[in-house]
Amino acid sequence: MGSFFKFFATAGALGLTLGAAQAADLPRRYPPLPPPMVQTPPLLVDEFASGWYLRGDVGYRFNKVDSVTNAGARAIISDNLSESWMGGVGAGYKFQWFRTDLTADYGTRAKYTGDTTSMPGDFTAKIDSFTAMANIYGDLGTWWGLTPYIGAGFGTTRLSTSDFSQHFLPAVAAVDTTNKWNFAWAYMAGISYRISGNYNIDLGYRHINMGDVTTGRDSSGNQLTFKKISADEVRLGVRYLID
Repeated sequence: MGSFFKFFATAGALGLTLGAAQAADLPRRYPPLPPPMVQTPPLLVDEFASGWYLRGDVGYRFNKVDSVTNAGARAIISDNLSESWMGGVGAGYKFQWFRTDLTADYGTRAKYTGDTTSMPGDFTAKIDSFTAMANIYGDLGTWWGLTPYIGAGFGTTRLSTSDFSQHFLPAVAAVDTTNKWNFAWAYMAGISYRISGNYNIDLGYRHINMGDVTTGRDSSGNQLTFKKISADEVRLGVRYLID
């Protein structure tokens, strides 16, 4: 009888040991993994808008004329074309170090005075301009927020003359306004500074060549032709990035 109970006790202990071993061999249960994160692709509209900008500029022009001839009898021996102001707007696109834009500028009236052998200040006239240009620029690097650049442009200019008159006796009344469209080209250099995330201030220089223009003819047969009108500009502008 004692042997019978020993048998069952031994069998029970063995069963418990096997059960614990099997429980130890069962794979552990872990909490389910979260679903993989799906990255939303960038919106195409954001990619399209990035890099586009608007600009506005004001500047002071030092105007020059290469030569002036008169169709009438009195030749011009010396002359002067005064300084003037300019203002412009534009829109463009910037990609890394490269930038391009379209601009429209207006140059205010500059006063012309021509001296003849008859008298100083014999001829006077005023010249203003409207210019539309396509421009490209290259940034040369950025240091402490300052980015120097160089550029060039080409387009068209409408030169207008007004208030052409001669003052030698007998004086002749002013001649009507004339207009002429010419090919225009320019080169420029400057430096820009980012004053906030979307705004850049721009200080630059531009040389622009605007071509020729001729005044109307007065009753004495005088008519002036201005050859190779150009200007050196000091410009201050702001660019606004649209993204």
